This record gives sequence, C-alpha cells and structure tokens, in this order.
Amino acid sequence: METVTKKTTLIEFEGKKHVLPNDITLGTFLVMLGLSEETPVKMIATKEGFLLIPNIVKNLQ
Repeated sequence: METVTKKTTLIEFEGKKHVLPNDITLGTFLVMLGLSEETPVKMIATKEGFLLIPNIVKNLQ
C-alpha cells in the first residue's frame, strides 16, 4: 500500500512564514503580500523552503 503525502511550500518574507497552496503562482503570492506581480525577487533555498527577498529600489529624492 502506498502512502500519498501532500507537499507544502514554505516561503519566508519579512520574518513571517507562509505556506503556499498548490494552486497559487508566485505572482499571485506577491500580490497577496502587497507587492506588484512584476516585482523582481530573489529566492534563496532554505532548509524549510525559500526565503523571498524583493528587489525594491527606493527613490531617494
């Protein structure tokens, strides 16, 4: 008999950990975080999942 397990993806952003549902895209997740779907991000693999670092350039005027 085989055991079926559901994989989960954990993404850490600004110190908070988020478990992503299977049917979500990264763009949709960024929008849920209040960012643009087009925000460039760096994803670093961790032991638990990924660390998400958005590349946001702040205007220094």
